[in-house]
Amino acid sequence: MTAINDTAARYTAEQVWTPLSESLLDWDNAFHELMLNDRLRMKAYRKAIFEAVGPGDVVLDLGTGTGILSLWALQAGAERVIGIDLNKPILDMAVERMRQAGFSKRFEAINALSYDVVLPKKVDVLISEIIGNMADNEDFQPILHDAIQRFLKPGGTVLPISTDSFLVPVAATKAHVDLLAGAVASLSPRYDMAAFSAQRGMKSPFDIYYDCILPENLYLGRPQPLCSYRASWDQPATYTRHRSFPIEADGLFTGFKAYFVAGLTPETTLDISKGGIEDGETSDSWKHAYLPIADPIEVCAGDRLELVFSRSYPRGLTNFRQVYAWEGRVTRAGSVVGRFSQDMANVTEALGSTG
Repeated sequence: MTAINDTAARYTAEQVWTPLSESLLDWDNAFHELMLNDRLRMKAYRKAIFEAVGPGDVVLDLGTGTGILSLWALQAGAERVIGIDLNKPILDMAVERMRQAGFSKRFEAINALSYDVVLPKKVDVLISEIIGNMADNEDFQPILHDAIQRFLKPGGTVLPISTDSFLVPVAATKAHVDLLAGAVASLSPRYDMAAFSAQRGMKSPFDIYYDCILPENLYLGRPQPLCSYRASWDQPATYTRHRSFPIEADGLFTGFKAYFVAGLTPETTLDISKGGIEDGETSDSWKHAYLPIADPIEVCAGDRLELVFSRSYPRGLTNFRQVYAWEGRVTRAGSVVGRFSQDMANVTEALGSTG
């Protein structure tokens, strides 16, 4: 595979990118190369897999992709690894990776949606990396919960063991200006935002989130927890959260930053919150999620931002069609000084009616 350029050379703070989690069924080799060259991701997952997998374990790799997690599990001593992935060309790359590493006889590739898979025996360890940059924006919770119930032995090991997502209001003025100008970067023409918008019948560029590194110096308040998943991953996949943010700095409120912190094992945490690109603290493949508002609001220290955030499925769909909405207001000394309302249902309605 061709190496991706150094992380610091690939993107800058507030540079807006197409939301790749919204195109997960179309991921190609270019995006998998991006993941394979993501230093934050690779270091954490490799460490965690060698902690979680022991000699003789039978391991299920859920969403195996090009097979790097499966390879590490086999190198850690797994007796056998089963890799499930919906994308056959990418899964074929995993098969070739195992052949080159001498593990062909210990790797079983299954090209299917995990919901449709039935295994003859349950496994000792279930590993996955189907986390979006907002944690649940790749629909991992119902997928992982189903897999735990049907594929994992009682008392078996799950990796990751938890995820926590967070929201924080930001003054991302450059990102907002770029959205107004249609200046949205993409990894390749396959992920072009204009084509993405046309396919989904988007009326406003502000009714969807974007991949975007948003450093801490853009924060207008302190991050608030959004959603937590852990244990058997049976927490509800749809929810509404009410959050109140005391504004701590003067600035132009342009939207929210979302990110996750995942407990991969009891010893290893994967935290994508940081904004130091040059320091190698950021994730090239995840970045943060930028949830913009259409009309920025001037805020002052002492204001209060009230948010209602929801996750739902349009028309009862439950596979990769999650919809987020963020609406609320800013108050100052008891008076409303601004309101906002963005809803991804405005984006996915056309997709739901045609797909």
